[in-house]
Amino acid sequence: MELPTFEEIFKQIKFNFWVIGIKFNDPKIYLRFHLFFILLVVITIAEISYFLSKISPNNIIELSELVPCILIAILSALKILFLVVKKEKIFDLKDCLHEMYLEAVSDLRQKKLIAKEVLNITKLLRYFFILNGVLICVYNYAPPTFMIYHYAVTGEVVFKQPYAVLLPFPLDMWTTWSIVYVLSGIGGFVCILFFTTADALFCVLTSQICNNFSILSDEILNLDGKNAFKLGKIVQRHQYLLKLSDDLEDIFKLPNLVNYLVGSVEICTLGFSITIGYWSHFLGYVLFLLSVLLQILMMSVFGENIIKESRKVGEAAYLCNWLGMDQRAKKHILIIMIRSHKQQQLTAFKFSVISYGSFSKIISTSWSYFTILRTVYKPPEP
Repeated sequence: MELPTFEEIFKQIKFNFWVIGIKFNDPKIYLRFHLFFILLVVITIAEISYFLSKISPNNIIELSELVPCILIAILSALKILFLVVKKEKIFDLKDCLHEMYLEAVSDLRQKKLIAKEVLNITKLLRYFFILNGVLICVYNYAPPTFMIYHYAVTGEVVFKQPYAVLLPFPLDMWTTWSIVYVLSGIGGFVCILFFTTADALFCVLTSQICNNFSILSDEILNLDGKNAFKLGKIVQRHQYLLKLSDDLEDIFKLPNLVNYLVGSVEICTLGFSITIGYWSHFLGYVLFLLSVLLQILMMSVFGENIIKESRKVGEAAYLCNWLGMDQRAKKHILIIMIRSHKQQQLTAFKFSVISYGSFSKIISTSWSYFTILRTVYKPPEP
């Protein structure tokens, strides 16, 4: 079975980082990153200003549409900012996992062991990028499409922007509308680029660490008295993998926290917009909701996988044929079992463990918020 190379797996992520203005293994941050980041911040501030200016029970539908846009912009800006701060550690972790991947694919048994996961991650990221690409195209190009349709039907020009923003000048003139529309559209693409790149990086790095835990478990499980001499190197590799897992946790604990905090509110408001909002925006609502759910689900699945695979190392040590080994080898087995008793896990800055349980909690909290919002909402009198 032919597997993609490590560079092929990382190709889209590296390209996205280059577009953002960050090159792998290059400490320099290019000007375009600062321009993109400032543009996203300015648009986010304009959206928040519009939100604050419209706070009223009569505008609850309009405000519920704007909340997910504000939150995803804040999420994207914070995620990429945290990764920029940790970029050196990201580069080092990527290089370490690259070397381990080369060793794995050079061994036929190990290659077969990780083949399914490697192919799955490449497919998952492809669909994730496609979904969010379609999402941003719908949001960015729906307003001019609506304007053309409305003009063809009524002969009246109604100026629409992709995102509701409050600016110190009118947007009902072609000049200002065009400038703001172009900048808002670019800001939307930048927002999607930031958070999809961060999420893809999280998934790839986590899956590679999980694959190496799986390989290590398989090696330990097949140990006996004849090949017990390998245990010394296995213990060293186990410690090395634990260090890489800790580095991964250090890189993503803040992005995971932001994701965890805003996820419930995004799902709640999008669900409310789907059930109560305008039908002309229905496709955008659904795509946005699918994107948020997939984002949180991916985070939870890979968080659960690293817990499961790190536990398997201790289980493999217990199940291997250690009875036929000498005392030194048995001590190594005991060290592995004791260390594996404390599972590796990714957290939202220690507030919550990223796992299936955290996904269920986010969905449960979203449903609670949604039911409260539906209860207090009163449609305007006809």
